[in-house]
Amino acid sequence: MADSRDITGKNRKFTGTGGIKVPSGTEAQRVNEAGTFRFNTDTNLAEYYDGTDWKPIDAPPTITGFTLDGGASVTSATIDDEASGDATIVISGSNFDVTSGTVVFEPEGGGSNVSVQSITRTNSSSFTVTVTRGDFNETDGPYAIKLTNGSGLAATLASAITADDSAPAFTEAAGNLGTVYDGIAITALDAGATDADGDTVTHTITVGSLPTGLSINSSTGSITGTPSGTLQDYTFTVSAATATLTSTREFTITLGALPTGGTITTSGGNRIHTFTSSGSFVVPSGFSATANYLIVAGGGAGGDFFTGGGYNAGGGGGGAGGMLASTISITAQTYSITIGAKGTSTASSNTSGGFATSGGNTSALGLTSIGGGRGGAGNAGSSGNSYAAASGGSGGGGVRDSYTSGGSGTAGQGNAGANYGTADGTASGGGGKGSAGSNGTNGGFGGDGQTSSISGSSTYYSAGGGGGQGNDATWNSSNGGTSGGGNGSARASNTVGGYDATTYGSGGGGSGAAFDSGSGNFKAGGDGQNGIVIISYTDPT
Repeated sequence: MADSRDITGKNRKFTGTGGIKVPSGTEAQRVNEAGTFRFNTDTNLAEYYDGTDWKPIDAPPTITGFTLDGGASVTSATIDDEASGDATIVISGSNFDVTSGTVVFEPEGGGSNVSVQSITRTNSSSFTVTVTRGDFNETDGPYAIKLTNGSGLAATLASAITADDSAPAFTEAAGNLGTVYDGIAITALDAGATDADGDTVTHTITVGSLPTGLSINSSTGSITGTPSGTLQDYTFTVSAATATLTSTREFTITLGALPTGGTITTSGGNRIHTFTSSGSFVVPSGFSATANYLIVAGGGAGGDFFTGGGYNAGGGGGGAGGMLASTISITAQTYSITIGAKGTSTASSNTSGGFATSGGNTSALGLTSIGGGRGGAGNAGSSGNSYAAASGGSGGGGVRDSYTSGGSGTAGQGNAGANYGTADGTASGGGGKGSAGSNGTNGGFGGDGQTSSISGSSTYYSAGGGGGQGNDATWNSSNGGTSGGGNGSARASNTVGGYDATTYGSGGGGSGAAFDSGSGNFKAGGDGQNGIVIISYTDPT
């Protein structure tokens, strides 16, 4: 049976699935009757009249996110309000009115709305707008995005835009922050940024990595620690972020190695390698420097004597080891270091004396310093024997001769001291570098040695040889040479034998002579001192 409402025109029942056709027309064609329902072809919305106004019927829009200047889709972003020009914002969502939808940016802190400069209603889910960056300010923000359809229904995305006038600024330019050295702690490398507004900046490594053992301070961006690992360049990106803006910068740190060898110390901004025994000075790949060096050879021993009756001869003092001091360029390679040994002296029963040796040569950095010559051996009644003073870095002193008048040792590197003394109880001096050895009541003394001050180290002396010991007034058979020659101006007057046994490269004191008619007493001269090598360069750490 048919439903009577379908034919009476009252209380009609709508059926079917295709929809209901309602009256449509322009706004000019409206008939202002309360309860009237129609489709507005100007707004493309259904509408009704409530007796006073026409009300559009619409679904509200929604905003799901936006992009700023082509960036990723976000729900909040920061715009630089001091930058010139316009920013482009693409708003995403649904139910946008593509005919008459509008967009405005409302300040949540007070002040005026920011209007768009242009709007493109791409489709019902995307609007593109441009805004002038300078229209925003920090005081009024943050700003909400408000999109309003023609129906008056609107969507708001709260706290979407924050204004900030500057991103964090890095102190250092992009590139290499410097070279650090394997196993050497660093004070700090600056990879930090600051914010002109005084905002807190947080630093992180977002790409790449630091050498093992180094870390970045999140607050300051300072890189500290003790690095280790593969010797190479390490490239990394530092992100410096405030609550609103982020800056990034790519840096590189080079991990290198320092030279090794000897005893290593630092002083006065210099790194110092001291060798008192032979070894290797290794300069690694990638390292070069101008280095100061001091190369001192071993000192010669003082000559011995024998007793066989009569006035017996005292030995001459040993010569000081030669010394080299200058600068040189060091490059990646292994330098062999050979430390010259001290000359030694042994009491001899040989009628010609002997058993004193010269100091050994010291070699380093391709250079060689010559060892000090031995002192001449005592020989009663003759001169020019086969154990005469030897030449060397500083020559050894000449012996006392019972029957021949004579003088002191001869000055000059490489020359032996004069091979004679006097018959009245004085003996020949050692051959010195700086000056001739001189005679004295109980024996001569070697001349002043060379001195050299190398950057970052103490001053070392290459001393003259010790004086030969002569007969004293009591004919004391116990007097004899001691180790070490005088070290330049620090020599003590009338000291038996040498003065300073601690100076590297010193010559040994000569032996004394005694009257001991046929008793067969023998006396050794003093030993020399070992050589030394010091290499110093500016500490790169």
